[in-house]
Amino acid sequence: MVNRMIEKVAEYWKTEENKIKCGLCPHSCYISDGGRGKCGVRVNTDGVLFAKSYGKATSVALDPIEKKPLYMFHPGKKIVSIGSYG
Repeated sequence: MVNRMIEKVAEYWKTEENKIKCGLCPHSCYISDGGRGKCGVRVNTDGVLFAKSYGKATSVALDPIEKKPLYMFHPGKKIVSIGSYG
């Protein structure tokens, strides 16, 4: 199996004063070239913002649906929750 790094250009950002301003969360980080946002996931590489966690699941759980905002959808059923770091 070949292990490949996934390079995904991030969404929700713009360039301001030679830095990138991330607009994904309320932190609205200004990220210099080579730097990372507060989340540790979004990285400025040569003026382009990349999402380093894209396609990487770090947590998978089978939860009761009542734990989620869709609790009235199918009461008593299970739902798979998948998350990543950051």
